[in-house]
Amino acid sequence: MEKVIYLMSNEENKYINFFENIKKFKIKQKQQKQRGLNDYNMVNVVRKENAEVGMHSNVIYSLIDPDGLHYQDDLFLQIFISDVLEISDFGEILSVNAEESTHEQRRVDFTIKSTKYYIGIEMKIDAGDLENQISHYFEDLSIKALNDNKQEVIIYYLTKDGKAASKYSAKIIDYKKVSFDNHILNWINKCQHEVKNITNLNEAFENYKDIVNKILNNYEGKVMQLKDLLKSQENYSIAKDIYEAYLDTSAELEKNFWETAYKKLIDNDIKVLAHSIFDVDTIKKARNANGSSSEVWIDFDIYEIDQNNKVILKVGSSNWSDGVFITIAKLQNGTWVSGNNNHEKYIINKINSLDNLNFTKPNWAYGLSEFKEYQLRNEKLPITIENVNDFVYQLELLINKLKIILIENDES
Repeated sequence: MEKVIYLMSNEENKYINFFENIKKFKIKQKQQKQRGLNDYNMVNVVRKENAEVGMHSNVIYSLIDPDGLHYQDDLFLQIFISDVLEISDFGEILSVNAEESTHEQRRVDFTIKSTKYYIGIEMKIDAGDLENQISHYFEDLSIKALNDNKQEVIIYYLTKDGKAASKYSAKIIDYKKVSFDNHILNWINKCQHEVKNITNLNEAFENYKDIVNKILNNYEGKVMQLKDLLKSQENYSIAKDIYEAYLDTSAELEKNFWETAYKKLIDNDIKVLAHSIFDVDTIKKARNANGSSSEVWIDFDIYEIDQNNKVILKVGSSNWSDGVFITIAKLQNGTWVSGNNNHEKYIINKINSLDNLNFTKPNWAYGLSEFKEYQLRNEKLPITIENVNDFVYQLELLINKLKIILIENDES
């Protein structure tokens, strides 16, 4: 028998190599996680990274406090003074406080007092300035310093990137700008170097460094990410081709689902009132649109109130939800009427008592829980395609139940 030798083109090789690299990446990523690499940060679990008081004030104060549970005396404070405050002749430390009250019952984020200086630090992560905030802190500390040793008062304004305070807050007061992306990260690194052999402290600084990098949008996870693989020109180009093919395939699969369901329902004598056009381009456009244009749907005539009014069941897929949506509404002279009409309310009350079926939006007849499992707008689409027969069966049962309910209502 003659052997046929198939030579792959460079284009085919390119895609095969790409998927092989993805496979290798997933294996390496799994190995990293098994070896203990992770992005877990216990501090971040307790507080969000941008919480000024709950996160940054508490963490920084716990480290610069000479009496803190780190048991490093004023080691971290002295580095803070030299590298954040940039003062070389600070004098003897008198006190370090967080949230010190002023005579107007405001609170200064940090105060550090010595025989030479009274320091106030106002920290802003995402919050805006308050009226007279910096000027008031300066005034309050100046009064306190006058009653002490006439120390020099300096206010520091700590932000993510060292931006200026508003005149609304500072007025005419001179202050110094410091930042997380320069001063605080540098302070963390120097402190960490000093305690590199003390495991828990080293890890604490590492955790806080991650949190600071998160507020600066500089954080990179310890476990390698798929996006890193796509940064090369070739891989990026291939990924774009695959994404475009994914969009086409998704629209085609959804088209096949609705087309198959529609034909089966017609064959089973289920009356269809109207439906959107089942073609790839229409569905592809719907999948990428927002608002009402994102729907693919079928309308079923389930009850005729009179010659000009019908109760309809609208079934479809939408960008609003991954699952199949179900809506009960009324057609009045050929126009779809939404909102709590009497027939909707009656059906909702009845159906909620049947077989544990519930609308996800009970004030509007939308989204029956029974149909959540049929996912059409996410990665489970191929599974839903395989279950189209079951979907049609469940839909027929629902339609028949609704017809019985409406007839009972009519007779009563």
